[in-house]
Amino acid sequence: MSEEDEEKWFEWMFRAFYEPVWAYAARRVGCGGADDIASCTFQTAWNKRHRIPKDDERAVIAWLYRVAWGHVRNATRGEGRRQRLVALLRQLPPEQSAEGAHEEEEVRTAMETAMARLRPKDGEILRLHYWEDLAVEEIGKVLGLTPNAVRVRLCRARMRLAELLRGMRLRCEEAGR
Repeated sequence: MSEEDEEKWFEWMFRAFYEPVWAYAARRVGCGGADDIASCTFQTAWNKRHRIPKDDERAVIAWLYRVAWGHVRNATRGEGRRQRLVALLRQLPPEQSAEGAHEEEEVRTAMETAMARLRPKDGEILRLHYWEDLAVEEIGKVLGLTPNAVRVRLCRARMRLAELLRGMRLRCEEAGR
């Protein structure tokens, strides 16, 4: 297939399947996240267009759903990590459960303090993942690492951050006694 034919085929595929992929994502992550999931799915499809079956529409949509499913899983895991982190931070210290805005400011301060205490490499990988919302593969491109190395470093950085946050909580609880 020529490059021009490939582009035309991709345009057809996008027009034919964007709405079903978006709806699939919306049913799983809500309308707010569906745009991102659909966009990521078609970006992946463009990058891997040579792997998409071209002679069977059912196989094309199945391939797209498979890719979307992976992006939904990543988004769901990311949201779960964010919620766990917020829940952990809200436990620092017990006195912080005052007003909502005040509590959020204290959570933000605790996070900034813990992040500042991390090694620069740990802080950077966490910021790229959580603040910049980059996927493991994208972080690898930024830092010149393999996706596996990024996963390992990200896991270790999370553990170090959790350890710092636990330590801060213990110090806060001891100061309150």
